[in-house]
Amino acid sequence: MPINLFSTYSTGENRVTASILAVLRSLSIDHMQRLIGSLLEQSELELIKFTNQPSKGGQGVPDAEISSSFRILIETKTARNMVDEQQVRRHLQRLDRPGETIQTLLILTPDDQPPVIIGEINDERLAWTSFGLLYQAIDELLADTQEVISEREAFLLRELQTMLSSEKLVGNEADVVVVPARHAWPEYQRHSAYICQPGRFFQTVSYLAFYSEGKIWPLIPRILNAYEHVEWGKGLHKGPLGKIVDDVCQDTNNTRQDGLTYKVLILSGPDSDETVRLGGAIINDLVAKTGRTVAFTQNQRYVSLQKLLNVKRTSELVK
Repeated sequence: MPINLFSTYSTGENRVTASILAVLRSLSIDHMQRLIGSLLEQSELELIKFTNQPSKGGQGVPDAEISSSFRILIETKTARNMVDEQQVRRHLQRLDRPGETIQTLLILTPDDQPPVIIGEINDERLAWTSFGLLYQAIDELLADTQEVISEREAFLLRELQTMLSSEKLVGNEADVVVVPARHAWPEYQRHSAYICQPGRFFQTVSYLAFYSEGKIWPLIPRILNAYEHVEWGKGLHKGPLGKIVDDVCQDTNNTRQDGLTYKVLILSGPDSDETVRLGGAIINDLVAKTGRTVAFTQNQRYVSLQKLLNVKRTSELVK
């Protein structure tokens, strides 16, 4: 049964919140947990636990157990710098209940940085995230080839992204898109281009950065032009696009098939004055609570160029 994704609430905050909840409740449990875990920066969050042959908690061993004990409150703001300290403290008081293993108040705003009041309250149950990070978490989920996502789920998630964009909740200071680049980084150095699946959506940004081998590489080229659906094959195109396609077709590392279509971003070259040069590579030091290393991005992630110029580790980019 289809859901009314765009809520009819009259105020923006209620409409946005209701729409997000409508999508979350329509996802599988695993996908819902993954999105919420991304927002809380807990990549292995488990809200609902499925256990075979549970041996703890009493006498006897039943065949299986499904258990849950958590409370997550969400406070949404659709304007910047609007988090109210007294309201946050009142919400935190609602979490003062025994018996819940997870208690969190999630503040969701369009701000680029955590509101100052979050740090001043300094309560471990208090978490903040932005609509931009929600948008990005959806991108990461949809791009994960190990996840089985139904057409309905994918449609709802893309519609939610469209709503966030139309409400102007994801526009921020980020002007660089960081992409995973095991093959793309050396290809850029040879051809000054980034080539991916046709129609891949990027927010409006000026620069592209490459992440591979546990680091963001220090050359940040400017995006000069973008072609959404380029038929692949030598001699099919003219001008700068034609030169790139022809050169890549002759590259011994090229794996693209003639006749298929690809998206092509023409980038400023490694020696161009339009390419920003960092002082060095930015090392990825993000880890899950289990201590396992977490990739900085598996699909694409947005950051500000100013931050890239002033940090040495990826943990400094997500503060």
